[in-house]
Amino acid sequence: MGDLLLRGIDDALKVELQESARRNGRSLSDEAIVQIRAALERDQHRRKTAGQRLRAVLGDVPFEEDELRAIDAFRKQPDRAPPDFT
Repeated sequence: MGDLLLRGIDDALKVELQESARRNGRSLSDEAIVQIRAALERDQHRRKTAGQRLRAVLGDVPFEEDELRAIDAFRKQPDRAPPDFT
């Protein structure tokens, strides 16, 4: 496992990281690793298409023919309202 030296971190960021480490019961180094890993995972998640995210949730289970027909019919409905995700 390699080491990483971070230079030029402003005091406010360091204090925020130290407080987060304390709240989570981790060392400063472990907290930095957790935070960096989480940020990279969020970035990777944002680069995925909606279909890729849905497939990750649903798995590789194929849609049934009647489900595909229902989806197609819904898509072709005129003047349909945008989806409400609230």
